[in-house]
Amino acid sequence: MSISKGLLYHPSNNYPVAIYEGFSWPNLFFGFFWYLYKGVYVWAIISFFTAMFTFGFSMVIFPFFANNHHRDSLYKKGYLSTPRNND
Repeated sequence: MSISKGLLYHPSNNYPVAIYEGFSWPNLFFGFFWYLYKGVYVWAIISFFTAMFTFGFSMVIFPFFANNHHRDSLYKKGYLSTPRNND
């Protein structure tokens, strides 16, 4: 089950994005579409092709790591753990 771990903030406009840790139920039900919705395109492609080659079995494994993939992609995009001052 997902546990809220706080917020990450967009580097230019301080827009907050909630981040979670643990099993991702939406990823279990929506698969690679969840990755597309979150903007994690590389993992969406990986998820899609592994699901094809494993006949869908990988869709049971990916939800355990999906929230970490999302958080890591936000950090790579420059999101911050604290809001930036606009002084």
